[in-house]
Amino acid sequence: MTPQQIREVIKTRFPDYYDTESHRRNVAQGHYSDVDHALLAQIYGVSRTSGQVVVDKTLKPIRLVLSLGQVGHVSNGVGKDNVVRRTEQTTQREAIMSEPLTPTCDLLSDYLAKWKQLENYRLQEASLGLLFQNLCPENKEIEHVLLKVSALNDFYSTNIFDTYSVARHILTKDIDDRLKTDDYSLVNDIAQISIKNKNKNFYSFASKYCSHHKPTSYPIYDSFVEKMLLHYKSRDNFDSFDKVDLKNYGRLIKVIRNFQGFYKLDKFTLREIDIFLWLAGKDWFPKKYR
Repeated sequence: MTPQQIREVIKTRFPDYYDTESHRRNVAQGHYSDVDHALLAQIYGVSRTSGQVVVDKTLKPIRLVLSLGQVGHVSNGVGKDNVVRRTEQTTQREAIMSEPLTPTCDLLSDYLAKWKQLENYRLQEASLGLLFQNLCPENKEIEHVLLKVSALNDFYSTNIFDTYSVARHILTKDIDDRLKTDDYSLVNDIAQISIKNKNKNFYSFASKYCSHHKPTSYPIYDSFVEKMLLHYKSRDNFDSFDKVDLKNYGRLIKVIRNFQGFYKLDKFTLREIDIFLWLAGKDWFPKKYR
């Protein structure tokens, strides 16, 4: 069944699970547009976390299958060949289909609602927003810059082991006026630094540093964002960029704008699209750690 079909079954046959206090509270807080949307997001959430739900993403809209046994065979028209078996120990929750869904306004809204519910990330971003935009909005004092570099390095684990040198480097770039004019070359200028005679390229960090000054103008570069853009480019040919182009921040902005226009996502900011790409990338291309 599609998530939308499951929602209608819940509304008609299990009304106690519809229009709940949690649904109403999330609508009141602006996480969802209405109770139907809140329930649908809940169904999508369960499909990603339950060990008994197989997700068939080869169809649009997706189909969810409740499988109480092994994943090898599922019914309702979902063939076992659609399920990816990574190892014999692969759980049903990990059995996913071939590719991410086509970006739509509803899909982005669902992911942005999910983002708002991730308390650790939400509070982290709020803390950085307080630091960058209220307490230390300018970059003229080394103490202010060093504090911001250290906070970003800690929250994002950017592996900058010499925060003082990076702060000194940023101080030489006179970045405040360039931020005001959305000078996208600033990101690459901040990224390139020599520390103890070794050239470093802190590109992702530099995008984060600029983004926390002007979130709507400067999206964050991340490996998950890169993988999602490359996937959609390969599938739908929304742009003609190469992987290396994404390391040029001005070109990255153009790619995201083309992505925005191709999928008719003009109602969302660059940062909101960036959040979707990052969060969906974590779902579809999870990093494997030893």
